Amino acid sequence: MSSSANVQAPSGLLADIKHRADGSHRMFGIHLRWQIGGNRPDHGTWPPPEDWNNGDAPYPHVYEVWINGEARQTVFLHWPAWDWSPSNSHWVDLGEEPDAEYRVKIRAKVDGSFTTFTNEVNVTPNAAVPWSAPQKTEGARSGVDSSPRHGTVDHPRSRAAAAIRDEDQAPICAKARAENTSTTWQEVVPGADRMLADYPWNHALGYLEYRKFFQGSTVASTGNPAFAGLDLAPTADLGDWPTTRLDAGAESHEFSYDYTAYHTNETWSHRWFITREGWEPRGGLSWEDLEPIPFLVEVQGAPREEDSTHWEFATLPPRGGRAAIVDVWGGHGGPDTPDGGNGRKTGEFFLSVCDVEFH
Repeated sequence: MSSSANVQAPSGLLADIKHRADGSHRMFGIHLRWQIGGNRPDHGTWPPPEDWNNGDAPYPHVYEVWINGEARQTVFLHWPAWDWSPSNSHWVDLGEEPDAEYRVKIRAKVDGSFTTFTNEVNVTPNAAVPWSAPQKTEGARSGVDSSPRHGTVDHPRSRAAAAIRDEDQAPICAKARAENTSTTWQEVVPGADRMLADYPWNHALGYLEYRKFFQGSTVASTGNPAFAGLDLAPTADLGDWPTTRLDAGAESHEFSYDYTAYHTNETWSHRWFITREGWEPRGGLSWEDLEPIPFLVEVQGAPREEDSTHWEFATLPPRGGRAAIVDVWGGHGGPDTPDGGNGRKTGEFFLSVCDVEFH
């Protein structure tokens, strides 16, 4: 392990379980805070940490979250120059039915090597409290990029990429094209009407609500009839969705996301979920079919000039055979609100479902 990895190891981990409202759903999560460099969990809103350097602080951007002795999540953290709170805090989704107890520790990746672990913290949901909005850093701003927000997962290839973008000739892809009324592969979204009726972005508390948009086997379409063909389940006549082969024994995996216009601010994130062991594709894909803890999260605080994004990580749960991977990318954007409330935007998210085969 390099000396720089030791110097930049996180320490002083704090954790507690909180819950958030997501429509009629109560979603639990672990709120993590730690010390990194001069940034302490109790730092406050002013002045900046002594090593902040206008956002160019020597803090790690990549972390692993270990839960109950296993690596469960890779986290890519980015932060804007004006806000140091995203550089030493993280929310771990636990879903609607958390386990009785979680033992949590984290470590960072620096120069290709992992640092030492932090202390391990035990948390239980019976002590969960409501989520409250984090304090705004003095001088912080929440910029909303109004450029087009487009994209889909390119590897493993999403259903939208296969059926709409690539016009794959598999029978189920042809059937999906016939059932869809939209030919826009890079915008699988609930639709403006639904987002205006029930905003995805909770501006008062600063988080994205997306669970409420999924009822029944409508994850792939986000419940939007324009993409109903993406919800098709395999049948004897239609066959299966085209799959991407993944190495079940690989030490790491690389995923990529294809943008036609890159969009980021400190509210935006990618969250990647995988189906539970034993998922049966012929039953469709519902939110209940997914593991509640996303195996990969990227929080986007730093603007970048990229046409695509790549993540290399090693926390995919062990799987064999068929599975689906779901990416939710979203934040404070979308249609303008009629009265200028909610920070002027409804919020929005884009969804990709990727069919994979582990070998």
